[in-house]
Amino acid sequence: MKPWTQVVIPHSDIRRGHLDEAVFAADLSDVIARRGAQEYCDALTFFRKTYPTQGLVNLLAAVLRRLAGQGNGEAVIQIQTPFGGGKTHSLIALYHLIRHASELSTSQAGAEILARAELEALPAARVAAFVGTDADALQGRTPWGELAYQLGNYDLLKEQDERRRAPGKELLHRLLGDQPTLILMDEIAEYAVKAKDFRDQLMAFFQELTETVKAQRQCALVVTLPSSAPYGEEGARALHELQQIFKRVESIKTPVEGEEVYEVIRRRLFEEGGDPQEVRRTAEAFFETYQRLGDDLPKEAREPAYRERMRKAYPFHPELIDVLYERWSTFPDFQRTRGVLRLLAHVVTELYRTQHPAPLILPAHLNLANPAVRSEFLRHIGNEYQGVIAADIAGSNAKSERIDREMGSEYVRFGVAGGLARAIFFASFSGSEKRGVGIQRLRLALLQPGLPPAIIGDALQRLEEELWYLHVQGGVYWFSTQPNLNRILVEKEEAVKEEGIEEEIRARLERIAGSELRVILWPKSAQDVADTRELKLAVLSPEYPRQASATEAFVRELMEKCGQTFRTYRNTLLVLFADNTELQGVRQQVKRFLAHRAVAEDKALMRQLSEENRKNLESKLKDVESGITHRLISAYRYLAKAEEAGWRLHDLGLPTVGGKPSLAARVRDYLYSEEALLAKISPRQVLEKALRSDEKEKAVAELYEAYLKYPHLPMLANKEVLLNALAEGVQQGLFGVRVGGQVFFKERVSPAELAAEAVLVREPPLAAPPQPEPQAASIYPGGEAPQPPSPSGGIAEVSTAAVAPPSAGIRVYRLTVQLPWDKLSDFLRGVVTPLHQDGAEVNMEVTLEARAESGIKPTTLEQKVRETLHQIGAKILGEEKKG
Repeated sequence: MKPWTQVVIPHSDIRRGHLDEAVFAADLSDVIARRGAQEYCDALTFFRKTYPTQGLVNLLAAVLRRLAGQGNGEAVIQIQTPFGGGKTHSLIALYHLIRHASELSTSQAGAEILARAELEALPAARVAAFVGTDADALQGRTPWGELAYQLGNYDLLKEQDERRRAPGKELLHRLLGDQPTLILMDEIAEYAVKAKDFRDQLMAFFQELTETVKAQRQCALVVTLPSSAPYGEEGARALHELQQIFKRVESIKTPVEGEEVYEVIRRRLFEEGGDPQEVRRTAEAFFETYQRLGDDLPKEAREPAYRERMRKAYPFHPELIDVLYERWSTFPDFQRTRGVLRLLAHVVTELYRTQHPAPLILPAHLNLANPAVRSEFLRHIGNEYQGVIAADIAGSNAKSERIDREMGSEYVRFGVAGGLARAIFFASFSGSEKRGVGIQRLRLALLQPGLPPAIIGDALQRLEEELWYLHVQGGVYWFSTQPNLNRILVEKEEAVKEEGIEEEIRARLERIAGSELRVILWPKSAQDVADTRELKLAVLSPEYPRQASATEAFVRELMEKCGQTFRTYRNTLLVLFADNTELQGVRQQVKRFLAHRAVAEDKALMRQLSEENRKNLESKLKDVESGITHRLISAYRYLAKAEEAGWRLHDLGLPTVGGKPSLAARVRDYLYSEEALLAKISPRQVLEKALRSDEKEKAVAELYEAYLKYPHLPMLANKEVLLNALAEGVQQGLFGVRVGGQVFFKERVSPAELAAEAVLVREPPLAAPPQPEPQAASIYPGGEAPQPPSPSGGIAEVSTAAVAPPSAGIRVYRLTVQLPWDKLSDFLRGVVTPLHQDGAEVNMEVTLEARAESGIKPTTLEQKVRETLHQIGAKILGEEKKG
């Protein structure tokens, strides 16, 4: 198939884009005064550009036979069509036939009309015309005065004309005489509205005129009446009176009927009909496409008659013409064929100028970005649709055109989303209650050979989801100035505040945090994460994504510090944080969810929505909410774990779709898979990892502390993991364990028995328990414990009891001191740590007394003091409060 621009050529004025809209508005008075366009004033040009429809030829033949005195043809003929339906065009054709008979008698049009009238020559006759829109009802001549003037006998009716009194039949008979006479009367309903001061006389004149003409053998009266009344109530009353007068004697003619309109349009807009072979080839290709699609298209489009309609309508698709006639021409001021021609002339100018590559002009090709095309529509539906077109349909920011660009080259090539939007807009309006278009006719308005039908459904779904003024109900699509659910949701989204998004994300993280690890959500400082023995997962807030520069420093602070002191149990802390890109997606989805929920909770707004929109909202709310959890878990994929120096970043990857793990479970399972967290450990690994080669024995409690403190060791799921390994090692004879005075070696021992004050012995003797080394070796890397910084403030009393293993030194040391509270860290560093380094088991009791003249806040005691004691595993031996 060739593009239609290579098959047919528009008339020169359309090609140049120099459209004079007056050429589409035929005016009989301009033709009579020879002041109109050449297309109407020149008889030969007029008939060359006029398609001889059956209705028009029959009308002309009937009038000619009447004027020639042949037979008993109709004397009074009324042409009644909607505005622009060819009434005035028919009167101009009659005027030229009589006034320019000599020029037309040898033309092709003249020959065809004479053949239909069965006449050898055009009859010689007088012609007089009255045009209601051109006449002045106040000072101009009346219809009877104008007829008398044009027929050369004004004096006969001068008095009646000046006094605005209708002449009787006798005077009218004298005026018409025996000469063949054609009387043309156009727009008389409009004149009747203007002539309200003598309307009764006007109606009397028409009554007398119809009866007089009927009595004259070679006289014909052709009058036009609109199908709808002009000028409201007054116009309706005038039109009704005229219809009552003419219906008694009239013969109603319709110049253009059915598919003849296709040729009328083609001849007016194009020079030639194009290569018939190419036209048939195009119609056949479209028809074959429709046949293959079956029920996806209307039944009529799959019938052979539709192929013939496509051939006749070429280069327009029949659907384009049909919607214009069936929908748009029902607007009172659309003017039917005249309005169709004016609109299509602008469409053809635009598409021909750009050499549009399509084989037919479809509804989807109407370029609403063109001001001339757009204004043709807006003049009937109102300028308020400017915003609808700009937002959804046509223009640089229109959503439908953006969707085409986003969906790929095939969509851009055929303009699928934009074409659907234009086709829906085109079918959204009519002068009656009929509006909108179903999916079958939408396909008809867009499909052409070579366009994959499947992409229409995808594009239509995107339109439903993103356009602001597109409505759909019961499978029918239409545009309206009322915002749809999409637009309402956009407005609600714009009202969502960042604080609301943050709160919703936190609430959802709390629900999916899990209990597999102790989760600390969104810590603000290292002090918020207690330095305890339990495995902990700190989940950072969106303020600290993977890509933020502040995240690394904050993670390091959490790993190394707990408040202002160094963190002891570094191997119990994990830090989880999000990917920034994924997090932005989460934010957007949460924002959408909050907007959907706001609409659902707005009872007044819900009452305004259609039932289909309410169901759509409910479905969308479920969809958008269901995806948030997966996206959150996907976003929180980066895990920090301490190492001997600094920390290491782990990427958890993307979670399994459909799974519902908690954050803690996801981290735990990942660590298990990486063997960074162990639920079972081999006895030999304990021996190799936890004891230096020169160490002969080590307390089990100290061993477990090592696993909690030092990141070079694997994390243990719990203390039982270590005890189970020790019990297994004892049974295998890898080492022994001393509990009190008993040494277990190469025998079964319960892990529970090892939970007391047990000591691992590398080479147990066969007899008495071995004596310990003079000084227990340190398990701190480098041999020294971390040195915490000093806080500042008050006084605390500390009691310390240190029990050392058997040696030559002091076995028990007790100390009671009173010291400023801000020196407590110095006490730990200089007193407790050296005792611990000597292998002593240190027990401490702290006596604290705090006084405040203004009173200590209860929330400080509940939320800070007691919470901290709970987190560090302190046992409260006594507590006293005084008011």
